[in-house]
Amino acid sequence: MSRVGRYVVMGGVMDLAIYIALSLVPLLAERAGAGSVALGVIPVTWGAGYAATALLGGRISDRVSRTALMRLGLGLVAATCLAFRLGTRLWHFYAGLPVIALGMAFFWPALQAAIADESTPRTLGRHLGWFNVTWSAGKGFGVLGGGLLVGTAGRDGFLVAGGIAAVLLFLSPRVPRGGGRGAPLAAGRGAVPGRVRERFRVSALLANFAAFGLGTTVINQYPDWNAALSRGGGAYGVVVGGIFLAQTLGFAVLLARPDWSYRRGVHLAPQLFCAAAAVGLAGRGAPWALLPCSAAIGFGFAISYFSSIYYSLHSDVSRGGRAGLHETVLGTGHVVVPFLAGAAAHLAGTPRAVYPFAAGVVLLSAAAQGILLRGVWGRGAGPGS
Repeated sequence: MSRVGRYVVMGGVMDLAIYIALSLVPLLAERAGAGSVALGVIPVTWGAGYAATALLGGRISDRVSRTALMRLGLGLVAATCLAFRLGTRLWHFYAGLPVIALGMAFFWPALQAAIADESTPRTLGRHLGWFNVTWSAGKGFGVLGGGLLVGTAGRDGFLVAGGIAAVLLFLSPRVPRGGGRGAPLAAGRGAVPGRVRERFRVSALLANFAAFGLGTTVINQYPDWNAALSRGGGAYGVVVGGIFLAQTLGFAVLLARPDWSYRRGVHLAPQLFCAAAAVGLAGRGAPWALLPCSAAIGFGFAISYFSSIYYSLHSDVSRGGRAGLHETVLGTGHVVVPFLAGAAAHLAGTPRAVYPFAAGVVLLSAAAQGILLRGVWGRGAGPGS
């Protein structure tokens, strides 16, 4: 397998491990009596750590061996999953989640920058597309697996997550410092002007903040609404896992259409559908009846994330640092939106309130992006290949 192929596979398997663990945490916490506020604190405890360290992790990866940093991150995640299995109290989750966040901060920016290092202007979009498909599939199956494992294995599910992360230590290639940091990606004939690239990059960062804030709100708050409807972990897995499986299909669609980049309409319209569908999750319909909402949210996530990572890495300088900023922004979304949504649900006296709140964040973000992109190209002009 090629080096970039290994990186792509590692992204999918790592997210499988992480989201088995991160899905088990709120489900087991809800069983222990955690309410909306306590559930809202869960993403804060790891999202704050991730937001605070991802940029640093990316910048470090510009100076040391990216693969060595990835392996350090994998070790931290595996060790924390083992600790979760041995823990018995709710506070053990709050203590361990920041360590998982640090492991992610060492792993993700370094991996993303390493994929760009192995790319050319013609292959960057394709490599990132396959990376997005694999990590999204891993995330979707991780959420689904966490929902199923909570009823069959309980805390033993953390051993599954930790074992998967540990296996990746043997898959990671060994690349010396500075190895594989290849061809220019943003220069040359037909290159997108720097001003246009920067406008789209900032816009995509805003979109990703709102999208991941909504996603984490659903992952961590849906157990409360799910319990109010007297449903089990399987229903949670269908609704929430459906979002991320739809996101995977969205990435596959974008992978097949390389002309999507640097288009205002393609960038903004899915966010509006995403906000409307988020409100639909507050309904009382059967889990399978909510799958259209899951699908709309998933595709909105796909375009927001793909835009953010592509526009961040479509650069010839500090790819690790730019990937770290991309991860820092989505990590901040993980913290701010779910916490405020949980507080809104507490004040409103119903767990349903988190969904219109998060949808409002997406709409405000889209409005700001519309202003930012006014007067900038509306048709594809980037390499997007």
